[in-house]
Amino acid sequence: MAQRNAERTSDFQRLRYEPSIARIVVIDEDEKEETIYVSPVGTVTAPGLVSCSYLSPKGRLASLPVGGGADITLPGGRRWFDVVAKMTFKPGQSGGDWDSRPAVEYRQGKGPRTIKSLRELLRDAGLSDDVANAVADWLGSEEGSENVVEGLMRETLTAMQLRVAALLDEFQDEILRLPVDSQIGVLGPPGTGKTTTLIKRLRRTVDIQHLSEEEQALVEGADEAGLEHPNSWVMFTPTELLRLYVKEALGKEGVPVHDQRLRVWDDFRRDVCRNDLAILSTGTRSGMVMKPDLPVFQPETLQNQIEWFEAFDAFQNEQFVTQLRVEADRLAAAEDARLAAIGRRVLGLVERGTGNTIQLLGELAGVADDLRKAAGEMAGDIQKALEEPLHSFVRADPSFLDDLAAFVTKLLAEAAVEASEEVEDEVDDDDDDEESGRPLSGRKQTLDVFRKAMRARAIGQATSRTPGSRTRAARLLNFLTERGLELPDLKAVGKRLLVQRAARRIANSPTTWLSRLPLRYRQFRRAMRADGQWYSDATLAGSDAHPAEIDAIMLAIVSQARAVSNDRLLQSRLGDRRPAILDAVANLRRNQVLIDEATDFSPLQLAIMRNLASTSTDGVFISGDFNQRLTTWGSRNETELEWAVPGIDLRRIAISYRQSRKLADFAANLSKLQGAEIAEEGPTGLDNEGFDPALGLGLRDMVDRASWLASRIAEINRLSDGAMPTIAVLVENENEMDELASTLGKQLEHLNIQAVACPKGLVKGQENDVRIFDVQHIKGLEFEAVFFTNVDRLAAEQPELFDRYIYVGATRAATFLGLTANGDDLPTVLGQLKSDMCNSWDVAAQ
Repeated sequence: MAQRNAERTSDFQRLRYEPSIARIVVIDEDEKEETIYVSPVGTVTAPGLVSCSYLSPKGRLASLPVGGGADITLPGGRRWFDVVAKMTFKPGQSGGDWDSRPAVEYRQGKGPRTIKSLRELLRDAGLSDDVANAVADWLGSEEGSENVVEGLMRETLTAMQLRVAALLDEFQDEILRLPVDSQIGVLGPPGTGKTTTLIKRLRRTVDIQHLSEEEQALVEGADEAGLEHPNSWVMFTPTELLRLYVKEALGKEGVPVHDQRLRVWDDFRRDVCRNDLAILSTGTRSGMVMKPDLPVFQPETLQNQIEWFEAFDAFQNEQFVTQLRVEADRLAAAEDARLAAIGRRVLGLVERGTGNTIQLLGELAGVADDLRKAAGEMAGDIQKALEEPLHSFVRADPSFLDDLAAFVTKLLAEAAVEASEEVEDEVDDDDDDEESGRPLSGRKQTLDVFRKAMRARAIGQATSRTPGSRTRAARLLNFLTERGLELPDLKAVGKRLLVQRAARRIANSPTTWLSRLPLRYRQFRRAMRADGQWYSDATLAGSDAHPAEIDAIMLAIVSQARAVSNDRLLQSRLGDRRPAILDAVANLRRNQVLIDEATDFSPLQLAIMRNLASTSTDGVFISGDFNQRLTTWGSRNETELEWAVPGIDLRRIAISYRQSRKLADFAANLSKLQGAEIAEEGPTGLDNEGFDPALGLGLRDMVDRASWLASRIAEINRLSDGAMPTIAVLVENENEMDELASTLGKQLEHLNIQAVACPKGLVKGQENDVRIFDVQHIKGLEFEAVFFTNVDRLAAEQPELFDRYIYVGATRAATFLGLTANGDDLPTVLGQLKSDMCNSWDVAAQ
């Protein structure tokens, strides 16, 4: 009840400044006519007034064209409605008086027309019915004042923000209302409202009152992380700049948002892999060290991540099952008849369950208690045997303990040498010791390190292998021999340890199936490097990892954790011994996972995000455009999206609302020359011809570039009637931003305009400032004017992504686009579009 009241209060607060966004007249299947005022959220009951929220089922009618109709689900059942009249509003108050600037009337069989000010049209207060009818007749006539304009009028961008339309078009609206448990992909050219649709859908689906009964049943109660549905969502963006603008847009839509719900992928991955999944090293735990520029891969690996991951997944699965078979063989050969019987049973299970590891784990969980009991019974004698050498050394030399403690302290203070090994030696593997996970300190820690060294020696003698020379065990054993101490013969103990370890490993297999994935990945990398597959031959530390390698491990963990959570038999048999990592992954899942600019993410990254959707809702929403991919590892086609999100419903939208007709045509021609086709069209009735792109050649130094930019900015200022729209200057080298800002700022002083550098995509300066960005941070934003500097130098420095950068940069501009080059001609396909460009917008406007 408190949640509902808070939602109503939030809705009413918004209605105070945006009471209605549309007025529609509909006729139902019984020929009954009804006039409905549509609000952005919530409803207010008033005598003689019918209203509904746009997010409600009936609100869909506001997105339909006049003459269109739809079947709407109402409390009394489904009914058909036809839309016979429609007017949209942009409400606001000026001097205490309400107005709509503008209002748009949509007419059947004719194009729309725009009323610049509804109050000016209806300026007489207290209109009688006769006057109101006269106004209606006047609207229907062919004549009107300058206040009424045929077609749609486009607004100039004067603030740097994401524009979120109050109403979606009928295609976007259909996506908005898909069930909360859908897997949706929205694809389309720039400016088609993909992010707007994402934001509007989130606004609808977090509000329980707008969900169907079936949807409400899915999200009832807390999610796996203990969050109520309105808070159970996470959204990923590729850049910090886009994250901030989406956050602002969500806030305006009334969606409560904080930094833990809206994440940049790189930050999220580091946080989760360090703190939740124990993949990365910390000050108290060894692990992998992520290095973005690590030269670990062959050139083609990052372009074939699906095949690479599937090779790893098959390898690690085979390694896991093979190890289980080895341990079962050891049990079957044990002297203890009970253990031998269990070993033979496990061997049978392994042979039958090779094709389905999750099913095999469920079967093994059924014998886990017996195995733990047997291993526990062996523990006392084994521990005494491992500690006996310490007692012997102390009896011979009372100072030995102090010297040992000092050595262990030094050993632990140094870098964890095991982490630098490519793969830890099996003989030094004590992960199955039940006490190994408990944090120890002081004398207990010294005893623990000694006992583990003896354990490693015992297993080494039993298997005819020795601990790796750089492991802690080997170094401690070397410390003993350097003191002239004779190492004990522990071969018999080692044989018992192998049996005990086999019992523990099989009993703990549901845990190690997940927790040991990083180790099995490193085994895979070592094997593939030896075969010359996937990886380069560069010298690498075993713990160093490329971010894509962390993605692969992370995907293996979250996908297998999901499979374990969905297996009822395994869950019931695990009981209280449910692995902690399962809860860690469950705490990351949300009812809804949303991904903006999805094509900048690799298929592996998208698959990780999809696996973070709740197991009850499985709700995933992605938006993107393959032509705008700005990463070499990003998703390249629909097949990769379908691999990452199985069963995804891919929807395409094509009506572009951002660019003028000339810039949209320029972007389409550019895309075709780059080998891609885009299906894009402008909205009906929008007359926005715009200007050709402006071109400046031979601008070899900073002063020349700044002078040319300043001249074009002055033209924009004049063509905008003195107003200052949003302007972005894109550079190919972030190191030049400060110098360009300083030089350009001096050239703009006479206009009282500042140029401000925005390093690393951070937004600085005021709304009227010219902002300078590195092109890699500009994805997803829009400006009235965009200037792209040094395009020929960018082509030389970034040949793989040059076409993408140019396309994305060009499609950020709504009305004005300018390009400069150091040389006297344009690089690559841009040269073929030179005839479509002008030297000056003042000349073009004449």
